[in-house]
Formats: sequence, C-alpha cells, structure tokens
Amino acid sequence: MAAEGTARVLDGYALVSLGLTSVRPSARAPARDTDKWIDPNRAASYVATLPVAAGVERDWFAISPDERPAEPVDPELDLRYRKSPGFKLPSVYEWNLRFARDVVCQGDRSTHPYLAAQLQRVTDLFVFESRTSSPYPTYRYLRNAHYPSGLVTNAFGWRGPDIPLDKPPGRVRIAFVGASTTAGAHADRFSYPEYIGPWLRRWAERRGLPATFDVVNAGREGILSTSIAAVVREELAPVKPDLVVYYEGTNQFWPNQFTVRPLVPILRWIDPASLVEHYSAIGVRLRSVIDKHGSGREPYKPPVPVAWPSDLSESDPALDDPRLPVQLPVILKDFDDMSATLRGSGGALVLSSFVWLVDPGLVLDPQRDAVIFHELNQRYWPFSYAHLRRFIDFENRAYRKYARQHGLDFSDAAGVYPHDPRLFVDSVHMTPAGAKLQAWIVFQNLVPVLERGFAEKRLPAADPGGRTVHPAFSGPPRRLMRLDEIRGSCGSIPKRSALSP
Repeated sequence: MAAEGTARVLDGYALVSLGLTSVRPSARAPARDTDKWIDPNRAASYVATLPVAAGVERDWFAISPDERPAEPVDPELDLRYRKSPGFKLPSVYEWNLRFARDVVCQGDRSTHPYLAAQLQRVTDLFVFESRTSSPYPTYRYLRNAHYPSGLVTNAFGWRGPDIPLDKPPGRVRIAFVGASTTAGAHADRFSYPEYIGPWLRRWAERRGLPATFDVVNAGREGILSTSIAAVVREELAPVKPDLVVYYEGTNQFWPNQFTVRPLVPILRWIDPASLVEHYSAIGVRLRSVIDKHGSGREPYKPPVPVAWPSDLSESDPALDDPRLPVQLPVILKDFDDMSATLRGSGGALVLSSFVWLVDPGLVLDPQRDAVIFHELNQRYWPFSYAHLRRFIDFENRAYRKYARQHGLDFSDAAGVYPHDPRLFVDSVHMTPAGAKLQAWIVFQNLVPVLERGFAEKRLPAADPGGRTVHPAFSGPPRRLMRLDEIRGSCGSIPKRSALSP
C-alpha cells in the first residue's frame, strides 16, 4: 500500500479513490507532438514519389478549395450540444424516426448500443421520416446547419457547398460515401472529397473538356454499409450522380472469425489494460515495462490461433461464401444494392480499398503517435499487428474481386498510400495533410475512369431535369420529437424479431 501510494503521488493520481483518478498531468504520460499536424501542402514530398495519371501535373497538389465564408454557429444546436455531455453530436443529428422507434420500442440495445444507452439522458430528438419506412440510414445531418463541431452542411445536409437538384448541361456529378473517414473531422477545413473538385476543374481545362464538376460528400461518422446503401438509394439517386465512390472498411471490422473460442473473449476479459491498470499506479508502471512503452514497438500479446477453413481461399475468396469474415456477406449484399440503384439512375459505383496504418514490425513514436499506439494495442487487444493486417488485406481483396466480377472501377488507395504515422490521427483517420494526400491518390484513380467516360460519350450525361423537390428532404427542415411521443407510437409499427446489422 505504501508503494502504491508513492506511485500515485509521483504519477499524478488521487490517493483516496479505488480506481485511478488523475489529479494532475503525469510526467509519465505521453504528450502529443503538435508537429504531427503539418500543413497539408507539406505532404507534397510524398506526391513526388507517387504515380500520376496521364495529363496530371504534380504541382496541382498545391491547389486547395476556396474557403467558404465564415458563418455563425447555429445557436439552437450550440445550446443542445453544450447541454448533452457525452452525447454532443448525436443530440444534434437528425435521427431516422423508424430506427429511433425500433430502439425505443423494442428495447434492442445490440444494434445501436450507444444510442440506446444515451436515450435515457435526453428528452427529445431531431427526427425525419423515411419515405420507404426503412430504418436506414439511421441518421443524417441537419440541413443548412453550422454545427458547434465545425461542420457546415448544405441544403441536403451534406458537407460542402450547395449543388442544384437538377444537373446543369455539361455537369459531371461525383459523390463520395462512407463513414467518418469520408465525412472527415468536423473541425478540419476540408474533407478529402472536397480537395478533388479543384483538381478536376484544372484537369478538364488542361484537356479542353467542356465540362464542370460537382463533388458531393454524403459521408457521416459511425454508419455501416446498410446505412450507406440507403444514403445512395434515398439521398443520392434523385440527384443523378455519374459516379459514387465507396470508401469504408472499419465500422464492421472485427477480426475474430476463425479464432479459437472462447480464447479471444477470455483474453479480452483478462487484458491488464481493463483490470489492473484501472486500479493500480504500480500496474500502469508494470504494463509500461511489459509493453515496451518508450520503444514504440508492438507490445507482447498472447497468441490468438486462427483456424482458417481449408476450403475458403484467402487469395481468391468465393464471394458468395457465407463464412466470409468481418461482415463481408452484409457489405457485399449492400454493394449489390448500391450498384443496382445507380444503374437505375444512370450512375456507377466505384469501390476503393481501405487504408490502415498497421503492419508487422510497425514502430511508432511513443509520444507523437500515442493515440495510434493506444488504439492498436488496447482497442484491438489481443490481436497482433500481423493478425489485423491479415484480415485487412482479405477485406481489400474481397472488394477488388467484387469490383472485377461486377465490372466496377476500383480505386486502390491502400496499395500506394504511405504508411507514415505522421499522416494519421489513429490507425484509419488521417490528419489534414493525410486527407489531402488521400484525395490526391483517389483523384489519380478517377482520371482514367473519367477519360473513358468522355471518350465513350457517356459523360457528361444529360439530366432529364424537371425536379422541384428532393423526395428525401421534402419534410420540415427540423422536427423535434419528445421520447414520450415516440414511446406512445410504439403500437403503430410492426415488431421485428431483430434489427439488421
């Protein structure tokens, strides 16, 4: 007890609490290196080493989008945001009423445990009603809003400038869908899709093409492929995008298939990070030694055996095999949905491989990369870097094969993106410099797709026009609904046995 008390005093923890409670910054705690947040244009050093598409100049990388005029934060959203600690952003989302009813009325905490848990802390929600009565997408951003988080949305609730409902003559419309890695950090000046617009305009000028471009960012953090498919179907198809780029690979990723059970649950339960370190300053110090904190190398982890089925090829997977890991059967079914939707509206789906910063032998800077280190070695405990990389590569191979089998274009961002920790906030989210580099790589992959479309006279595609109202956004711009009212309507909807993933 004397040793524990001494360690707590030295390391900045309270003496009189059972669990570890910080009372001052610890000298042992890693500090984040602000040099990590380099200006996006400094990523040009990577551009010199990457291939470029025909007709593209590397010095275009210095071009950035025009800044939008500063707008005051919406006072209503600011008040709700500040009154909802732990639920700030969801308190100002616009939730799908059918989904909210399913959670409230059926008490199903498994599909969206975060929302289910937080519903006990709020009295009302912004809601919208899906025209198809589907619970997907589970939520969207409010329209024409300036969020306290920094996000600014347009008339359709998407990040970025407004676009007309009907495409003007000569307009090529490219939409980007996904979760947080597409939506981007709200406080960042630009998301990765926004960088691509100015480069497309410069490329068209260089090629002498009589075309203009719309870039749509319909991403939103935390959603799964089923919600993304609904975004394409409900929100994007009515505005006739020519291309929709899908970039997502982490929200349904959990590499526990084919592992020896119950070994993995047991190892997660006994992880020292979730036991001793929560109660003992000495435990924190011991874990630091065991995990080689200060070296930046992967800490020791117990082996997690994988019994991969002998009849399921890792190099050339059968895409109709229901045993595919990391929820690939659900994701691939949603690809089918998106492809069919876009074919019906005159567009096409473009798939992208997903970038992760994790490799066997990865060495991180213990201070600058503390967030990355923590995520890989605590969130994904007990999976080793090699184990994660094995399943990540399998997922990307499945994406590539799906694109090949269905005649879709494939943007292999993961194949060329530099595995430099200075470009990452965590293992999948990128710094502003990293996001601009990601945009540059995607731009290179889009150029040949567009070249082919122009050569075959498919682009720019004529829009029949005549639309006056977007069908998904015909309701009131904001509708607050009390939870008591939602509960009161529970008898009006059929009860389902389980919500889809």
